[in-house]
Amino acid sequence: MNSTLNRRAFTRGLFAAAAGTFVPAAVQPVRAAAPLRIGLLAPLSGALTRVGETNRNCAALAVDEINAAGGLLGRPLELRVEDTQMSTATTLEKARQLFMRDGVAMITGMVLPSEREAVLQAAGAAGRLVIYPNFDEGRCHPHLFTTGLTANQRVEPAIAWLMRGGGSTVCAVMSDIGSNRKVLVPELQASAARHGGRLLDVSWLPFGTRDYGPVLQRVAALRPQIVWHSIGDDPVSFVKQYRSFSMSPLLVSDIAHESLSIATGGAAAGTIGVSSYFMSVNTPANRDFLARYTARYAGPRDPRLGPYAVVLPHGENTYAGIRLFAQAVRQAGSVDVDRVKVALARVSDALPRGTTAVSSDGGHVLCQTLIGQDRADNSFGMLDVTGPVAPLCEA
Repeated sequence: MNSTLNRRAFTRGLFAAAAGTFVPAAVQPVRAAAPLRIGLLAPLSGALTRVGETNRNCAALAVDEINAAGGLLGRPLELRVEDTQMSTATTLEKARQLFMRDGVAMITGMVLPSEREAVLQAAGAAGRLVIYPNFDEGRCHPHLFTTGLTANQRVEPAIAWLMRGGGSTVCAVMSDIGSNRKVLVPELQASAARHGGRLLDVSWLPFGTRDYGPVLQRVAALRPQIVWHSIGDDPVSFVKQYRSFSMSPLLVSDIAHESLSIATGGAAAGTIGVSSYFMSVNTPANRDFLARYTARYAGPRDPRLGPYAVVLPHGENTYAGIRLFAQAVRQAGSVDVDRVKVALARVSDALPRGTTAVSSDGGHVLCQTLIGQDRADNSFGMLDVTGPVAPLCEA
């Protein structure tokens, strides 16, 4: 009897082979499709840990949603996570590992421009996509998609609104990084001039500055109507010292959000912020996003805004990037970087920030620019919603 069964199994194998498909004699279990991997490379240690953790959590939320809807290209999406350690060398090494060892289709999660550039170096060699979830200077690259606002998408709407309100003279206080010198400050100067204003002075501060007294004294002596700050490493100390000096100019920043408001202990109240996303956006889509994030990731010690755990704009940018990437992959039928970049220009999605599309080159988002004012309860009241503004490639 065993001999007969073996002959039958062998015969089935021969017939299958003749038809072009070999079926083993012994029945094999059906295997699930191999996962499609994407990478998250974020600062999960050091001064920016909280930002990196928010990016990781929002990425996981997006991956879960995509998998619940059937995955991508018939495969489940899998997130591989690494820590940049806020080191350019480490970021480059980890990016190469994610691309070459783990075979990820794209990498997101970076916060610092130096991290972005390190990942782009690895992506160029690997032929893969990088999604940068932060505002930027207008960086354009064949392998890059940025989900924050470019410099012109932030500056032009904010300056236009400020000048309509009667402000005309501006002093800028900036972290001394190349993109601020080459792009952001020239944008401020040009935009102010277009709207009948003037940039009076720029103060450049190296990373690590903690005493802002001399700068604030200098700014006060110039008597501007507006102070625009882009202090990236310690905006909390800057805002607290600004208030302690009883400065009268209106404080404006593209680094203003609810988490920083909470950290300043009320000192940020009155600040004008410009961004693609605030937690305070009062729409059903955003409230649902915040509720799901809170239910899954909120700990007892996490700061909250009302009933919700704090979500930084970088986190929503990360969530947005993965959602838009998934839309583009479905359209392209592939994770090939060139095909995905073409497809990105044809997609849009209803995100927590609002309906968001992508520029014609597939490199930057097209969404509304939000101008809000920090309230005493750490929320932001929306003062104006403009755009979308076409991004300018500046670097």
